[in-house]
Amino acid sequence: MKHSLRSKQHAGLHRHGLAIAASTLLCLHPGISGAATDSTLTIRARADLAGNVGPIIKVRVNGAVVATTEVRSTVMTDYVFTVPEVTAGTKVDVWFTNDATVNGQDRNLYVAYLTTGSGYVIPNTAGFTYDRGRDSAAFDGIDVIPGQGEILWGGALRITWPQTAAVDTTLPKKYAASRFLQQATFGPTPQEIDRLSSMSYQSWIAEQMAIQPKAEFVNFVQSKFNLGKDYIPHGVRYNPTWVTQQFWATAATSPDQLRKRTAFALHQIFMISQTDSNLWGHARAYANYLDMLNRQAFGNFRDLLEEVALSPAMGIYLSHLRNRKEDPATGRLPDENFAREVMQLFTIGLRELNIDGTPKTDGNGQTISTYTNADVMALAKVFTGWSWGFPDSQLTESIFRYGNPDYTPANDQKLDLQQMKPYPALHSSAEKRLFEGKPHQVVIPAGGTARADLKMALDALFNHPNVGPFIGRQLIQHLVMSNPSPAYVARVANVFNNNGQGVRGDLAAVIRAVLLDTEARTVPNTGTKASRLRDPVTRVAHWMRSFGAQSKSGEYLIAYELESLAQRPMNATSVFGYFRPGYVPPNTAFASAGMTAPEFQIVDESTSASWINTAFFMSTSGLGIPGSRDVMASYLTQAAMSKRGDVAGLIENVNLLLFAGTMSSSLKADLMDAATTVAGSNDESHLNRARLVVFLALSSPEYLVQR
Repeated sequence: MKHSLRSKQHAGLHRHGLAIAASTLLCLHPGISGAATDSTLTIRARADLAGNVGPIIKVRVNGAVVATTEVRSTVMTDYVFTVPEVTAGTKVDVWFTNDATVNGQDRNLYVAYLTTGSGYVIPNTAGFTYDRGRDSAAFDGIDVIPGQGEILWGGALRITWPQTAAVDTTLPKKYAASRFLQQATFGPTPQEIDRLSSMSYQSWIAEQMAIQPKAEFVNFVQSKFNLGKDYIPHGVRYNPTWVTQQFWATAATSPDQLRKRTAFALHQIFMISQTDSNLWGHARAYANYLDMLNRQAFGNFRDLLEEVALSPAMGIYLSHLRNRKEDPATGRLPDENFAREVMQLFTIGLRELNIDGTPKTDGNGQTISTYTNADVMALAKVFTGWSWGFPDSQLTESIFRYGNPDYTPANDQKLDLQQMKPYPALHSSAEKRLFEGKPHQVVIPAGGTARADLKMALDALFNHPNVGPFIGRQLIQHLVMSNPSPAYVARVANVFNNNGQGVRGDLAAVIRAVLLDTEARTVPNTGTKASRLRDPVTRVAHWMRSFGAQSKSGEYLIAYELESLAQRPMNATSVFGYFRPGYVPPNTAFASAGMTAPEFQIVDESTSASWINTAFFMSTSGLGIPGSRDVMASYLTQAAMSKRGDVAGLIENVNLLLFAGTMSSSLKADLMDAATTVAGSNDESHLNRARLVVFLALSSPEYLVQR
């Protein structure tokens, strides 16, 4: 008998699939020639050889030796036996009979699990014992320790076969519910999966849309301002990342998940980024912009467009706040920034589209531009004369150009929570012509007020035939798939154009159309276009919700952790967002197939490696600003499954929560192999086993593709 334990060597995650058939066994039980009551017992094991001889194992069923074989593989391999029927209560022993050391080589046996095909039993879990001793001493009950996978002495690994878990007949509905929630929320929770499994998706959507929005972002920032002068802009404790913290809090915990997920999609279309230093001192204005997106998520697109245009946060970001009219004397022209982006990014795009999102072409087969530089210049004049919403008595040129909100409690007029106001003397009174020569051309007459000009311009953009397919396709991309078919885009665009009651731009109807479409509700085959790469933000939020990650501080102190993944929330590098909707990875199969893959724009060696590191922290110590690890998941549910010996159930739990039932059999096998490398049977071992499974699942290519 050996006198010391050694650490189990990691066998790796590669499943070789080598099966040692019953015909190769050295000894078979005489009565097991394929009777109807036989069982197929698989022992997954590997060996340390000594003198070029592997461990000899004898398999006993209810005290009778039924098979003998030599384990020669040095990587985990399936050894398959035909044995008398194994049911609940059957006693099964794996007996290591030739322990020895030869010329310094130590012969050892490593057992990952046993299975009869309807469940797995793991040596490290309850019910297993390891009776150490040679020959009959392996069954004398004297030197007995809890079961373990490392059989480093001669002896028997013994188990009374447990009751097989009942088949969950509700799994197909749960898989479908989990998949729907991965599209419609920041991630499914076990409770919401169960609830949605017994109701219609239409009812769930109606329930979600009935939840009234709250000013959660402004309220959180205001709660910081209320702490005193040190917490207002330019104070020593002022921190614009409060907005990001509140984003994580709402993504993880808000009950109106459909609204929150839709608002995040809208945020990526109507982008404002805190990377702009001009926004640094306006965290509350930025918070108000996010609250507006939440409020308008199920409203009308025309109302949303106007709120975006008149938001002081947007005015700062795209520089139409303080935008002065043209001056022929000096040659000054209005700033064109917002005018260009409101067309290119927020409404109609660069090319005229058919209703299905495909580009229109002219008689020469060339695509048709939606606007010209003359349109940009005309629209820029519309957006002149707008600035902070001071009282009407103060709308002077000096205030227009230099006035700023005063955030001190005594003087705070909350100008950042109000829409921009027109300053009549600074607005261009010139005629503005939009889309001249096209069927949808609009002429805004000279001498109009700023508000009248704005209404005509926004109406022209709203009624442009491109808006339905242009916005509809992007909503599909953010929620469901990167490459919707033209037919899918057309169905959604038609709902944008008419919700069935003659209303154009009804976003609630559009979101229903996106989520309930046949293409959204059909699980695609692996490798089809009907999928999307999960972006880092939704991966982290998914983890928080599915595994119940909690913030120790209550404030979700996650600020810069996703910077290495190129998607730090609220901090896109430009108005084009974290990634562009039309991005096609160059020199790839995507390019050959003409497929857009937006999220791949932020994928490179660095971000891929950073995701592995992030997933490791998510599965172990948690996420949060350095030194805090404020947001952690306990994994108590998953550890409890390991403790009762149901590692297969643990993997299935992860399959349901993260993969919506699409985890491949090969990945399940890899996770099972990995789980069995975790030694020990105490609570910490079971927790580590759960953490390892979650880490490898989050890191897998299969998880990264939302199907």
